[in-house]
Parts: sequence; C-alpha cells; structure tokens
Amino acid sequence: MTRGDVRVSGALAILFVLTQARATAGWGPAGHALVTRAALAAGDGLPPWFRAAGDALVELSNAPDRWREIEERVPALGARRSDHFFDLDEWGDAPLPPDRWAYVELAPQKRLRPAGVGFLPFAMLEQYGELLSAFRDARAGRAGGHEAALAAAGVLAHLAGDAAVPLHVTRHHHGWLGPDPQGFTRAGEVHHWFESVLVERAGAAEVRAGTQAGRELGDVPGAVRVMLDDSLAQVPRLYRLERESRRTGDEAGARALVRERLAAGATLLARLWRTAWAQSGGWRTAHGLHHIAWPSWWRARYAPAV
Repeated sequence: MTRGDVRVSGALAILFVLTQARATAGWGPAGHALVTRAALAAGDGLPPWFRAAGDALVELSNAPDRWREIEERVPALGARRSDHFFDLDEWGDAPLPPDRWAYVELAPQKRLRPAGVGFLPFAMLEQYGELLSAFRDARAGRAGGHEAALAAAGVLAHLAGDAAVPLHVTRHHHGWLGPDPQGFTRAGEVHHWFESVLVERAGAAEVRAGTQAGRELGDVPGAVRVMLDDSLAQVPRLYRLERESRRTGDEAGARALVRERLAAGATLLARLWRTAWAQSGGWRTAHGLHHIAWPSWWRARYAPAV
C-alpha cells in the first residue's frame, strides 16, 4: 500500500515529506500469504467450501496492494491508501470512535488529520461487516454468496496482517522521528527491511496461528484495538533489533519478531473469520451478550446446505 500522506509537525514536516514520502508494501506478497495460510490452517470451524479456497484467499489477500497499479486510471482508489495504517501513538490512549466518520469528525479536535493518521481499525471493522453479510448470503444460498465471502475475507486478511506490523501503527514508520537518545535508525529503509527482507527468509512451517485461533471473539472492535496496542508496544523492540543487526550482523532476534507478528496476524484473522461465520448463523442481542441460533429442527427443514 502507498503511504505518502502522513501527518508530521514542526520543523520536521518539510524534510519528512521530501525524504520519506514513498510507496511501501506492508508485509509484501509473501507475508500476507503466510498470514492467510496460517489462519486457514487453524480454521476448523469454517465451512468446507471456504477452507478449500486457500489459493484464492491468498491471491485476494494481496489484492489491496495491486490496487495501486490502477490508481492512475482511477484516482479515487488512492483514497484507500490510508486504510492500511493507523498511527496509534498519534491518537493516544483514548477509545476509538465506533466508525470511520465519527473518527473523521473527532480527529480535528485532537489536532489530527484523519488521512495522515490512518483508517486501519475502521477499515477492518467495515470489512468484517461485509464478510458477516456475505456469510449470511452464503448460508441462505444466495447466488454469489460464496464469492462475496471469499473477496471480503481476502481483504480482511490483508488488513489483519497490516495491523500486526509494528510500523503500521506508529509515526515512526519510516525511521525514528524526534529525539533519539537510543540511536535508532532514521532511515526509511527500516520499513522494507522488516516487512520484506526478513519475511522472505521465513518459511511457512515457521508461522502458525496461536492457540486462541479457534475461539470466537466476544468483542470484535476490542480485539482490533488490542492488536493495535500490541503492535505499537513492539516498536521500540523492532528498532533495537534493527540497531543490533547493523552492529553485529545477527538478525536472529529480528527474524523472531517477524515470526511473532505474522503469527499474531494469523491468530486474529482466524478468529475474525470464525466469529463472522458463527454470527452469520444466528443473531446477537444489541449488547452482544447472547448468540441465538435457529433451532436444529428449523435448520434441518428450511435452512439451505452450506
């Protein structure tokens, strides 16, 4: 995804725009494929037709990065660049608004520009809603339901992967900004190094979703926020590991962090997919306290096969 419109302040603004604005791809095709396949491997509770579509889901998980290729013909598509990141350290500890437009209205009150800070958590929740709706269509036997679900699940896979990348939740995404007492790199290449160079050295067998992958989420927005918080907490560690790798040539610690974040993304993705499928078979109350499914006799008589 492209990240050229980033909020900065003070005297660094002009220098930053001139030196750091450039296209960057989160995780790259290999990383998003690893996240998607690891999530699918943990998807025991998903329908057979979905689990059999691994190759399609991998391709669809990388579709958002391919959108850049047609932005010249469809400039409006460039507005979605900011869906791939969210500078949580700019937003702070305040709760996130419930949707994209509430956030757009609130951000200026914090002297923030929404497109510069990013829209990632809101894009994830929107995509989750699309997946839930498509799963309902699939259960109802509506034409195109399976295809719509796979498309939504693929884009959600991409965004969940991005949320697991520490450099996608911080203003320090292309080098350390501001005071730097620990001597962290200010070079923008740190982004490509972490998301692509190190990922290319990771094998599929090294990335597995965590033990929580098979559990439904009780609070989807809350789970998204937890992921962002966890990713942000890894930013200093990432920069320390990059510094040490330059000094010693040893990238073992950095590669371990990459594997951890890929696994974190796969775990969240598996839970989002599973929760959307489970919720599509019934209804939740306004407070999300109970899952109410149709009785088995009704499903056996009226519900289409899935």
